[in-house]
Amino acid sequence: MLKVLKNIVLQDRLTRIRKDGLKSAYFRDLMAEIGSLIGYEFASTMEIQSVTLKTPLGTAKGIKIKDLDDVVVVSVLRAAIPMVNGIMDVFSEARYGVAGAWREDEPPFEVEVSYIKIPDVNDKIVIVADPMLATGNTMNATLKKIKDQGKPRRLAIFNIIATEEGIEKVLENHSEVEIYTCSIENELKDGYIVPGLGDAGDIAFGRPSD
Repeated sequence: MLKVLKNIVLQDRLTRIRKDGLKSAYFRDLMAEIGSLIGYEFASTMEIQSVTLKTPLGTAKGIKIKDLDDVVVVSVLRAAIPMVNGIMDVFSEARYGVAGAWREDEPPFEVEVSYIKIPDVNDKIVIVADPMLATGNTMNATLKKIKDQGKPRRLAIFNIIATEEGIEKVLENHSEVEIYTCSIENELKDGYIVPGLGDAGDIAFGRPSD
């Protein structure tokens, strides 16, 4: 399942985060806000139940989102960290895991997930955050590692920009996955999306020394 989010606030933040020369702090703030906004969109697909509660002046009817205790958020290091901060603002009860993936700089851009530490995912609602879904190799490798450790009830990807190539590759290998993205762009240059928004990890945290 693919959902391209057209929320006007999300699209405004997507426009802002693309601008060349952003300061790292502002870039991280925008990533967190985008993470929250995608989280709200996803929350609207979750089951709810009616509740009655006592107020200071009487009783009121309302709703409660079910299964919030069953959410697991997985951050693909390091680029997704600010985005996950925003997601966790929406799903404050969620458990948290990380996956460290290394991708080759040359085609076919093979990926090794060298580290993964996640809670129990069996029958859980698992959200995997990575700002860019380019070739799909990193996401495919990460999803495989997650599924090696259990069978989620729902498995969703939150990202900011995706390519058709990456989407097709992920759904070909993991047909049950739900993909939430803000934009689809189809030009890849050296494994990066063009025009995209650049290297999210480097902009957010600085370029690592060689």
